[in-house]
Amino acid sequence: MRARWPRLRSFRLRIALGSTLTALAAIILLYAMASYTIVHRRADIIDRMLSAHLAGPGFQATPQALWPATDAQLNASFSGFAPAGGSAEAYALLLVEDAGRGPQYRSPAWQRVFGNANLPSGPGLHTVAGAGQSWRIGQAAYGSVTIWVAVNRSLSDAQVRASLLRFAAAIVVLAVAMGALAWYLAGRAMRPVEHLTGVMVRLNASELDQRVSAAEEDLEFAQMVSVFNAMLDRLQRSFLQAARFSGDAAHELRTPLTILQGELERSFAQAGADPVLEQGLANMLDEVRRLDSIVRKLLLLARADAGQLAIPMCPLDLRPTLDELAEDIGLLDAERPLRLDLPDRIAVRGDAELLCQVLQNLVSNAIKYGLPGGWIALSARRKGEQWRIDVGNASNGIAAEHRHRLFDRFYRADQAHQRRVPGVGLGLSLARDIAMAHGGSLALAEAEPGQVRFRLTLPAA
Repeated sequence: MRARWPRLRSFRLRIALGSTLTALAAIILLYAMASYTIVHRRADIIDRMLSAHLAGPGFQATPQALWPATDAQLNASFSGFAPAGGSAEAYALLLVEDAGRGPQYRSPAWQRVFGNANLPSGPGLHTVAGAGQSWRIGQAAYGSVTIWVAVNRSLSDAQVRASLLRFAAAIVVLAVAMGALAWYLAGRAMRPVEHLTGVMVRLNASELDQRVSAAEEDLEFAQMVSVFNAMLDRLQRSFLQAARFSGDAAHELRTPLTILQGELERSFAQAGADPVLEQGLANMLDEVRRLDSIVRKLLLLARADAGQLAIPMCPLDLRPTLDELAEDIGLLDAERPLRLDLPDRIAVRGDAELLCQVLQNLVSNAIKYGLPGGWIALSARRKGEQWRIDVGNASNGIAAEHRHRLFDRFYRADQAHQRRVPGVGLGLSLARDIAMAHGGSLALAEAEPGQVRFRLTLPAA
């Protein structure tokens, strides 16, 4: 199986890296081609200059006394190919021999560099090694006089390498600058997407009227913005229709349910001594009351979805409400241990009846789904500008597959015993919406094994 390279998740980073690496590859290719051309061009220039000196009239019939001056002139001619800063090494060496009279002139460094090595003979230029350096040697014969000129190629190569290293350092700096520029340009190009992302993050059920203006966007993104706005239009219409339907249906159902409940209560009172009829009417009355509770919760949820859940933000203290709930727990199950950790005052702002409904739902769930005889804990702590009110109970825990769906409407984790445990799966969903309408939140908090804890967070007054 072929190994796959890890994929960068950042689209902006991929654009910046891709453009930088592409530009850098092109620059490196040009650098390699330029380096090759410069090196070979430099060698060709040295060979041409050396050939010109050997073929020129300056070596013909030169008196012996002028050979030192000719040697100095050769060094001056080739000194431009050496690294900057000067060097004690010779740039060019000269050897003049007469077949009849022997050596006529020899550069001071000739013996050190070449010693008694055999010099190449024949036409053309030759490359030889001497004193650990590379030399380019050519010869010219004028009668019985043979002249050898050697040029230090190593000094020229050192100058080329120094120049190429400076260019390479400049490429590194240029690569960093290109990367920064590519990152900036990629960020500019991604601004429309970031704008759309910001709108999507801010979207919620009560703010579906937000739109993104396509007038200032680039042509490539204008169509995407238009499609996004059209999608929001459809979503807003669908959501408003669904919310209106839920609210209208719940509202219309309340009247017949109220009438039906009143008639059943009247019939139950008139049942007299017929126990069978009395039991049947009692069962029907329980179901009608259950249905009425569902309708009332649906109506509140529909208002919350439509952003019409008006909350009168009045100062209130939740400590008395929690004390009453603690007393209710003792009345419902006197054998259940109760743990209280409450401050003297829990000052918040909101609707006392709605917040009481939230806390009652949490306590009711703790009683219904907690272990028989297990403890229930009520605690409240202030952290910063928020109150954290925890309702916990001894429990076998909630399976991982149920945790993310606890606040879904009509969802109940205890599917096998839905009728044994009263409820329809709307309590937690409604409680969370009420908490959010108060500027707070409701969530399943982290707890130790063997317990479940829900946390209600509310702004402090």
